[in-house]
Amino acid sequence: MPTGTLVVQTRAARGAVPVAGAQITVFCTDNDQTPCASVRTDSNGSTAPIALEAPALTEHDAETAPPFASYRVSIDHPDYRPVTVLDVAIFADLTTVLPVAMIPPRSIEELRKSIIIDSTEKGPSGSGRE
Repeated sequence: MPTGTLVVQTRAARGAVPVAGAQITVFCTDNDQTPCASVRTDSNGSTAPIALEAPALTEHDAETAPPFASYRVSIDHPDYRPVTVLDVAIFADLTTVLPVAMIPPRSIEELRKSIIIDSTEKGPSGSGRE
């Protein structure tokens, strides 16, 4: 099966500060608990490109399936609230850049709360930004 590429960029302080060392876990489907990939962000807050399976656009039938694969991405860092982004679209032979705003907790209780973002509800870019 063809592949597309995902790059996750984690930032804090309204995008001014990269978040290094964030654990990025990509799940094979939105409902699955099986990780397809697990990587950490570098000092720039970005992952290395992650290759993920996606349907070939040339063989795609729009009436039977979407022209992309959908993945769930979880982002964890001990100093920030966990983030989960649903429905991250990966297209064959293209790179999807997923910018993620990391939010520091106000309290220990808030640190345990997860932020869930449905990328299909955030506009055409699917950026998942709040």
